[in-house]
Amino acid sequence: MSLFFKKKYLFFTFFLLAVGVNASSLALDGPPEALESIDAHKKVISPEEYFWIEGQARFFARIDSGAKSTSIHATDIEVEDAAETMMDNVGKQVNFTIENEEGETWSISRRISSVTQVRNSQGVEYRYNVPLRLGWNGINKTVDVNLRDRSKMTYKLLIGRDWMHREVVIDLEQ
Repeated sequence: MSLFFKKKYLFFTFFLLAVGVNASSLALDGPPEALESIDAHKKVISPEEYFWIEGQARFFARIDSGAKSTSIHATDIEVEDAAETMMDNVGKQVNFTIENEEGETWSISRRISSVTQVRNSQGVEYRYNVPLRLGWNGINKTVDVNLRDRSKMTYKLLIGRDWMHREVVIDLEQ
């Protein structure tokens, strides 16, 4: 690159900085009126919210856009007529107890819809998935929720992208 073009490039860069324009934001963000309409149909959710499970159990949940699926604190997980491998239990009835952060418990029975392999800081584990209806602020969705002992975790319910899909946008400043 010649010295002439380098000087022009530097001059243009300093000019943009001097007038307070960030060239990349103009290119990526677009005009304000277009930005306002992008997520106009979505509800704004905080990173922590109260959710209702099956319309009866209230849980304080963490909204996690990094988590693909939703997870709930479940204990006493017992599969009726259990097979040796978890995959062979898909379609069978499972009985379990959910417990919220206040220690309130509910016994639930559902059919196992699938088994999921989850990678986390503890390594890899396999979890049963069952359909549960989760409600927040007028949005009620049935999603496959994985059952896990979350007794040592602050949030007994973790809301993943499966529940949020096309419905909400997280406001991290709330």
